[in-house]
Amino acid sequence: MTPSEKYVADLCEKSFLPFWSFPNPLGKKDKELCDVLVVCGSTILLISVKDIQVSSHKDKSIQYSRWVKKAVDDSIQQLYGAERFLKNVDDVTLKNRTTKVALPDKNERTIYRIAIAFGSDYDFPLPMGMNNKGFVHIFDEQSTATIISELDTITDFTRYLTAKEKFLSSNHMLLPEETDFFALYIQTGLEFDYPVDSIAGSGGLWESYIKSEDYSDWRKRIAPSFIWDYMINQLHAYHIKDETNDQQIQDLENAIRIINLEDRINRTELGLALDDAIKKKSIGRMLLPQPGANHMYVFMPLTQKNWEGKERELELRCIVARYLNPSVITVIGLAFGSNGKDESVYDICYHYIPEVSDDFVKHAKEIQKELGYFKNSLQSSNSDYSLKDFDGFGINKQ
Repeated sequence: MTPSEKYVADLCEKSFLPFWSFPNPLGKKDKELCDVLVVCGSTILLISVKDIQVSSHKDKSIQYSRWVKKAVDDSIQQLYGAERFLKNVDDVTLKNRTTKVALPDKNERTIYRIAIAFGSDYDFPLPMGMNNKGFVHIFDEQSTATIISELDTITDFTRYLTAKEKFLSSNHMLLPEETDFFALYIQTGLEFDYPVDSIAGSGGLWESYIKSEDYSDWRKRIAPSFIWDYMINQLHAYHIKDETNDQQIQDLENAIRIINLEDRINRTELGLALDDAIKKKSIGRMLLPQPGANHMYVFMPLTQKNWEGKERELELRCIVARYLNPSVITVIGLAFGSNGKDESVYDICYHYIPEVSDDFVKHAKEIQKELGYFKNSLQSSNSDYSLKDFDGFGINKQ
């Protein structure tokens, strides 16, 4: 793996989590499929990275054409080849030649093609990637670092890619840098009050935006969301990598996949709800589903009183929560606290219950009657919390 490939792979792993981001998977005849493959839910990202130095030819136009051919065109062909291969397979073998990664159903896949071209002079314009074989997003060093770092959830990142593809399918862009277009997207959502058929500008839009009050306010606003990121990584490290047996891993991956698909705004609201539950020392808290979602969360702080039976209590609370919320089909329970070593501890459980039987309802009612779970039901919606009440989960602010 080249340094540039490793840089992109590490960036994707940080943003999209290690168990959905795979460097150098194998394709046809066990040759490299692409440089990074990301699979999460029905979404597939195919990423090709080329680090090509500009030739020493005196003619700038020849320098540019040679660089584009090696750094961009070759990546595009690799991506189309990778996509053709995926059309005929249900899983992909990783570079260790033993592990296989299951792919989403062929009829449900959404594939994004991303060519990352390093090594250019910064005055080299990047091609647009429009092609009847499918749109290819072309990034350089700056746009790769900026966009994947700023849109560091799989949902936010692919939302941008989708919006860009849609906009450029019927409009023209004349901006010096991908980051200028990205700044326009952040500030407008690519929705305008008047008909638009082209976007032009002199550049510097991103540099101007990050100096603005709007950007500063946004970074402050999303501060509560990062406990969600930390918790996801802790759940993965403890349950998937270290402690959990094989039988439980699938349920845990399903739960963490749903959690990981929450976008940055949802994570902010969930972080505020978690902070409120901690501050008020709630015994248990149900968080109503987001608009359009069919899953919900149950938060349960860990204490000395419930430590020994924490897994069972969390499971039973989720059963009662499913009974009390007939519109949801999945309940994810999250328990949080610290152990005797003053280390953060997170437990998780996953219940996929698309339909409830009479026996299930009877069982849930018995649990509620005997144990009192959610009798005086505290169900919170995201509008119940605001940033002014956030105090950083009691953790020292960095």
